[in-house]
Amino acid sequence: MASALKRNFLKLNLFISQTNQSKLYLRAFKWLLSSGRFLVVLVEFVVITGFVARFKLDADLADLQDQIKSQIPYIESLKNQEMNIRETQFQLSTMRQTATNQTNFRGILQAVAANTPKNIKLTNINLTVGQDGITGVQITGISFTNYEIAAFLNALHSDNSFSNINLSNISFDKKQVDFTITGSAKTISKERKGN
Repeated sequence: MASALKRNFLKLNLFISQTNQSKLYLRAFKWLLSSGRFLVVLVEFVVITGFVARFKLDADLADLQDQIKSQIPYIESLKNQEMNIRETQFQLSTMRQTATNQTNFRGILQAVAANTPKNIKLTNINLTVGQDGITGVQITGISFTNYEIAAFLNALHSDNSFSNINLSNISFDKKQVDFTITGSAKTISKERKGN
């Protein structure tokens, strides 16, 4: 028995000889029958899992669309409240903007009054707010001397509340001098406004 085992052992060839190589298509066929089948099963598993996931995701999407459609009447019922809230927010923002950009007419008039000499009579003060936010000032008055008008102009020039002060018109009548002064008013501080 040992000799028979020895003979079979000697006939076993572990190396394939270079001369007896099998053809490429035969090796590929053997690989497909052995290892390739696992690869095919794995690809089929991935494809089937993708199909199942797609059906589940489609069902979830349909459920979400049904939930959204069921909430539409409730959302539409809130339309009037939303319009009221938006209108209130717009009004509040407009009020806030108006409060911060509001021209201090009282402060401007107090500054003009503080710089007006005693012998000048003001007949008209015109304040206009332009689109750029600058307040235009036009002062019309009567004086009996040119010196009073010059003092008034110098006082307005030296006051930081005003800029671009010019004597735009002057005319002489019998005993009085009519004049018009134009310029622009800067922002008057709140401390001055309170005075």
